[in-house]
Amino acid sequence: MLINPLAPLISANLVGNANNISNAKCVLAVNGADAKRVIFLTDSAGNDIGSFTLPRYAMVKIVKDSTDKLYAAENSSGGGNDLSIFVTFTKIGFTD
Repeated sequence: MLINPLAPLISANLVGNANNISNAKCVLAVNGADAKRVIFLTDSAGNDIGSFTLPRYAMVKIVKDSTDKLYAAENSSGGGNDLSIFVTFTKIGFTD
């Protein structure tokens, strides 16, 4: 698999920093923390679409609408200390 970064990486910690990741339709999420993190997907108005747990030191590709937003948190309630989340998001293109 080849991953083509299309924009600089972004930290989007907690709901107040939710970001559409440069209007990306495909995003690489990387958890650099030594604990699991929860990734949230919202629509452009901030309404929840879904969430999932990203294991420690893991990465995953996320497909979304260009206006949907992503953010990371320490727990499923969306909270935590934004200085210790350590999740980054990057707009990508990829091939299998």
